[in-house]
Amino acid sequence: MDEWITSVGIDLGTSTTKWLLSRLRLTLTSGGFALPRYEITERVIEYASPVFPTPLLGEDEIDVAAVAALLDAEYAAAGLRPESVRTGAVIVTGETATKRNAEELTRALARHAGQFVVATAGADLESLLAGKGSGALRRSLETDGVVANVDIGGGTANTAYFRDGRLIATATFHIGGRLVRLEQSGRVLYVAPALRAWASEPGVRLRLPEAGASATFAELRELCRSMADVLFRCVSGDPGALLAAGKLSVGDPASALPAPDEIRVSGGIGALMEEPPPETIGQTARHGDIGPLLAAELAAAARALPMPVQPAPAAARATVIGAGTQTTEIGGATMYCSPGVLPLRDVPVVVWDVPAEALDGAEDARRLRESALAAVRGGVAAFAGAGGDPPFALCLRAAGYCSYRRLQRLTDALAAAYAAEPLRAAVPLFVCESDMAKALGYMLLAKLEETQRARLVCLDQLSPREGDYIDVGEPIKEEVVPVVVKSLVFGG
Repeated sequence: MDEWITSVGIDLGTSTTKWLLSRLRLTLTSGGFALPRYEITERVIEYASPVFPTPLLGEDEIDVAAVAALLDAEYAAAGLRPESVRTGAVIVTGETATKRNAEELTRALARHAGQFVVATAGADLESLLAGKGSGALRRSLETDGVVANVDIGGGTANTAYFRDGRLIATATFHIGGRLVRLEQSGRVLYVAPALRAWASEPGVRLRLPEAGASATFAELRELCRSMADVLFRCVSGDPGALLAAGKLSVGDPASALPAPDEIRVSGGIGALMEEPPPETIGQTARHGDIGPLLAAELAAAARALPMPVQPAPAAARATVIGAGTQTTEIGGATMYCSPGVLPLRDVPVVVWDVPAEALDGAEDARRLRESALAAVRGGVAAFAGAGGDPPFALCLRAAGYCSYRRLQRLTDALAAAYAAEPLRAAVPLFVCESDMAKALGYMLLAKLEETQRARLVCLDQLSPREGDYIDVGEPIKEEVVPVVVKSLVFGG
């Protein structure tokens, strides 16, 4: 029998806050002799909020009370009580995630969340979420090339690259519509420190207006043109552009980025790219910032690129989480779980595509070590900043039979990768698609005990995807645990 559940998604970004109510149809898709498996077979958006300005008390503080009041009003407008929501997600993104009371905000949102995923999204996670929401991930399954999505909001441009449905690279830049705020008279109210740092670098010839002074249309157009040029040169894989981006890069700049075959643009600035370009200061500042002019210069720069560039469907809402779909599964009979560590809740998933086995054992061990370390480092970059314990679950995706000798090499590679990274994980969580969790768990336990990490959970017969979140419940009988996989579902 089908079941309908109510789902809510909330995105609190640098400049805007959005809210979406969906109904999801869960359908039993497994046969009568198989473990129950449910899938979402229909999704209906019942209510989409206006795009609100994110309430702030100042440059570095969120107005938590105003955010809570806004969400209360939206629940009332939708005719919905928070306790009736079965699933969903609250994601704090962009520069909002760096405000000094961002943690207070996520705690305050807990009463709105219920069974939600509640997360402060770092740059890598935000890039992944926007890429899923824009349809770039899905598009990469339909084409042989690389599909990039650039999500441009108020404070950052988050870029995600996908191939064959897998995230292969991310990059984030201090480029957004709210980096310069101004009145329609041209009086400048704010210039972001990142822009000032970039403008002062050797080789960057830009004159930035001071707060309180008046800017000309020509000055702002030159600034937006320069940002658009640097952004698309970087996104399209021009190695020299990464050096030119300088202080506009968030975190350590990549040594190289993939050359995409297609580019999608989402976010509030992506939505503005389809509007007529402003021709005056007043038209530029109609939202109180340079967003419309930046969008126009991005649209012009996109037309000169050799690959197709198109706005994402529903571009302004790409990062709004339509639903955290909730599917209860049963961990396989070969699981390993240290006593007293369950339940675990809202653990994001990082997928490790285990390389095919090499004929030479030493070469196979080397490949496993390098691949495992790359997967773990990617998980640390995306999720460790959120403070979860464990910060992520590592899902081992391997094709074919795994011999005992290879399982030993795989265990050595995992132990080395976890020892090499500063993981704040009291209980590492591993998920296997095949039936090897118990053997892997015992072998890993012996290795991790050497580094004073003597507890872990290892499950099998599960296939979560990159960016999913999982809950692992307490055992319901010996060696059987319920697992809830929360897949982030977006409008497309």
